[in-house]
Amino acid sequence: MADISGYTKFVAGTEAEHSREILAELMDGIAKSFGGKLAIDQVEGDALACTTERTDVGVVDWLRETFRLFHGRLRDIRTATTCPCRACATVQELGLKFIVHRGEFSRYEVAGRVQLHGNDVNVVHRLLKNSVPLREYLLATESALASWPQSLRAELIDAPQTYDLGAVEAAYLDLRPVRDAVWNEPRPTVDPNTAKMRSTVRYAGTPEQVFRYFTDPQLRQIWMGVPRVDYVAGARGSLVGAEYHCIHGEHQKTVFRVLDVTAPRELTMQIQFPFVGTVWRTDRLEPEGTSTTRVDTAVAWHTRGIKAPLLDFMAARMLRKYDALYAKRVAELIAATPSGADSAQGVEA
Repeated sequence: MADISGYTKFVAGTEAEHSREILAELMDGIAKSFGGKLAIDQVEGDALACTTERTDVGVVDWLRETFRLFHGRLRDIRTATTCPCRACATVQELGLKFIVHRGEFSRYEVAGRVQLHGNDVNVVHRLLKNSVPLREYLLATESALASWPQSLRAELIDAPQTYDLGAVEAAYLDLRPVRDAVWNEPRPTVDPNTAKMRSTVRYAGTPEQVFRYFTDPQLRQIWMGVPRVDYVAGARGSLVGAEYHCIHGEHQKTVFRVLDVTAPRELTMQIQFPFVGTVWRTDRLEPEGTSTTRVDTAVAWHTRGIKAPLLDFMAARMLRKYDALYAKRVAELIAATPSGADSAQGVEA
């Protein structure tokens, strides 16, 4: 079970419309984070009942990642919203906890909806009400713990529970360190002083115009020259946490994820890239006069080992090639608009 902590208080003390939208966004994010590894059998208000045939410690890794993504989304919602309502202002007070149990169950349908049945299903639901003195944790029963390594079990704190069903041996893992790490992360911008690549391009337009060309999905499709760009909105429908899925062909996709944004002056994205895995890019827009915008770009990635110089060279060469091509196309598009007149004025590596 994945259960949002503080749900009842959040709904009772906040504006209904915004609290409903926020909770729907969070539940959807939790579901997507499972990535098919956990099957969602029941949606129970603020909780998801999930099943998997896996019983090893990998399940804990999945749930830790879900927890990290959940708090990343909360942080993005808090960052993205300018709404003064209590729902938007107190979203960081929500939490997430997990109940993990290994047992037997069966499925049946009621009005076309799958339901789980069995004594072990009842145990999991009873464990949602427990004596763990935290709001955010992973509580696992002894039957689940049995297949986990001792190194992990040593991190858990014993928390046996007693219900009308009898005693349930269990232990919990404190997830607060994961939460604190997410909320204390610095702004994910690329420092030009430590970047692997730097460039400067000038466009004949205002920062607002240039920023629009960088962030509008339809315009990105044109200047990237791809068949399709699928846009996934970020927190509360904003750019924070948004994704551009650029479809190059069958089974060929590049995902650009917005990590940080200050419109229309700064945009940081994360990109999956050949040779080096993940690339981070920050574009900083500054007006020069009334009709020109200078864009300073800093790009970073990580490489290790004896092949690092070669990988750096290959990645930089490909990035420079595409950056020059895209800058030329963006400049031409801006120049073709009524307010645009000149094209880009060069790229400096």
